[in-house]
Amino acid sequence: MTNEVSAMGNTELPEVISRLRNIEKQVGQINMKLQAEPGLPGFEFFIEADGEEIWSGLDLDIHYPRIMEQYSDKRLVINWRSFPVTLI
Repeated sequence: MTNEVSAMGNTELPEVISRLRNIEKQVGQINMKLQAEPGLPGFEFFIEADGEEIWSGLDLDIHYPRIMEQYSDKRLVINWRSFPVTLI
């Protein structure tokens, strides 16, 4: 599709396409950097029992069976929260 649009003869269009490709490349590099940063993933799970937070962390699949046993008489809610990421 890019080649079809470029063939239209618009002199500004190739520059716009080049700029968009450059932006796409930069976003890809930012994404790779964010994934490699220590301290990410930038979110955590938490479990509430009857409205009170009883656990938080990333390894939900490991802790949930124990928590379910421990709080078998409570209504458990699993949720997550994210942390802000600053892009510079």
